[in-house]
Amino acid sequence: MRMLFLFLAMGLSTFFYTSCDGKKSNENLSTQNDRDSSLLLLEKYPDSVELINQIAYSALELGDTTRSIQLLSQSLGLKLDQPEVENQLGFLLAAIKSEQSLLIATRMTHSEKALDAARGHYIKGLFYANTGNDKEAIRSFDSSIISNFTFTDAYIEKAISLYHSGEINKAIDALSKAMDLDSKNPDVYYWLGLCLEQKKDTEKALAYYQETLRLAPDHEGATTSLNNLKK
Repeated sequence: MRMLFLFLAMGLSTFFYTSCDGKKSNENLSTQNDRDSSLLLLEKYPDSVELINQIAYSALELGDTTRSIQLLSQSLGLKLDQPEVENQLGFLLAAIKSEQSLLIATRMTHSEKALDAARGHYIKGLFYANTGNDKEAIRSFDSSIISNFTFTDAYIEKAISLYHSGEINKAIDALSKAMDLDSKNPDVYYWLGLCLEQKKDTEKALAYYQETLRLAPDHEGATTSLNNLKK
């Protein structure tokens, strides 16, 4: 969670390097062709919200967060009533620690729909957590839970902020509630493992890390923590 998105750039030198490998070269050419086609379509249909959203999500998949944010903002400028787009944009802005995420989040908290309001408080929590203000983050995650008590991610993020604040028992309590809602979420077990490790209960911590990897074999945090415990 709380992942900061990587910005990928494809320069001329990268093109020449990857062209040495036929497969990679074809993939790069295909990607470039897709981008060129997208630009042409945008020029032809500049007010198509659906097209803008499609290209924005494609850019995000390619790691171009800046482009995605730009396009999602453009989309909302054309049509404000898009809860999913607003949520995605707010999340991305919070991830890069932009205060603009708070403006979007505040608007979302006034929604009559419980889930949208919960997401607004959640985005606020992410911004505060990413900027090191865990106290405000916990308050925002609590507000998210109040708006929608089944919002699993809010419990997990609250637990992470509690963990960083040294309130391990409260973090475990939040994670236990998250587990009740989603028993197959690997992050729940990973953070429980970290909490138990802090409490010097290495046997239970080990079991939680193993369960994390059973659910998500590529979980880097659990792999590292498990290896460290086995040393």
